[in-house]
Amino acid sequence: MDNELFVIVLALGCGAILWWGCARLPRADRQIIASVPIRQTVPGLWAGLNLTYYGLILATAQCIAVTLFCILMGSLGYPPWVIGLPAGVMLMICIPASKIVARVVEKKKDTFTVGGASFVGFIVSPFILSGVNASGFVSIPVLPFLAALAVSYAIGEGIGRLGCISFGCCYGKPLGACPPSIARLFSRLHFRFSGRLKKAAYEGGFDNVPLVPVQALTSVLHFIAGLLSTYLFLNGHYRLSFLTAVLITQSWRFASEFLRSDHRGGGRLSIYQFMSVAMIAYSFFIVSFLHSAPVLPQPVALGLKNVATLPFFVAIEMLWVMMFFYVGKSRVTGSDILLYVRKDRI
Repeated sequence: MDNELFVIVLALGCGAILWWGCARLPRADRQIIASVPIRQTVPGLWAGLNLTYYGLILATAQCIAVTLFCILMGSLGYPPWVIGLPAGVMLMICIPASKIVARVVEKKKDTFTVGGASFVGFIVSPFILSGVNASGFVSIPVLPFLAALAVSYAIGEGIGRLGCISFGCCYGKPLGACPPSIARLFSRLHFRFSGRLKKAAYEGGFDNVPLVPVQALTSVLHFIAGLLSTYLFLNGHYRLSFLTAVLITQSWRFASEFLRSDHRGGGRLSIYQFMSVAMIAYSFFIVSFLHSAPVLPQPVALGLKNVATLPFFVAIEMLWVMMFFYVGKSRVTGSDILLYVRKDRI
């Protein structure tokens, strides 16, 4: 019952986060958390650095994904120090890849792509694990490792897409430009981004225009994929867990591109769609040719002990801070901050 209860609690948490995000984050006051003065331009007036909800949400999503990965692998009896080595290498590759791929595909140096980073991580993960295992320090079964990665990605991406709602990026097409069937389907369930700092407004010109809620749909489908795959993983169906997470998330990634209105690169099909097809094909290749010794499932409580320690808490907090300042510093918005003395309170 522990495994089922864990999935239920995870589902309730995902549902609460999604409800809050869809209701609050499209608003203009849910984009910038704070503006920090960094240099004085004229007496009393400072140029500010904007810190975003986008960064807060992505940093939190990353930490939740890492925590879930440690719980799942911990349920198989692997302590954090064992799985931390390949996981750390993955993060060192994927974090810079999120910016590099966006620069190559979208020709923009001040943006990030989680889809591009996940593609890079997905391709290199079997090789990273094989190299770590060959070192002799640890021995981790490949299929459960890949399944735990896929599950964690699905849940992490589901949460991370809420950051896109906050920043107004990855936005859908206006309902007026959609086929009548699509327009009717989202006539009541759509996004209206308010505020000239939202990317949908300054890039697409869609300030307060009803748009297809692509980000919310992505979150829903990723949560569904993550929850199904988590249940399969905890019951020992690692191959099916891996395929379920990859097929649902990447099939939707391919389909959702047709509903988006932001710049996705040139061509009738975007490079991200080709990446999705490649990931699906690669996943079938892996499960067809990869064979490993059976791994017996264990209660999830064993994995929860992995994360209920002070060292893990400190490590995950450090990861959150690094991620927040990496993706949370807005590079496309600025601010002027007027500082003065309240003479009536002297």
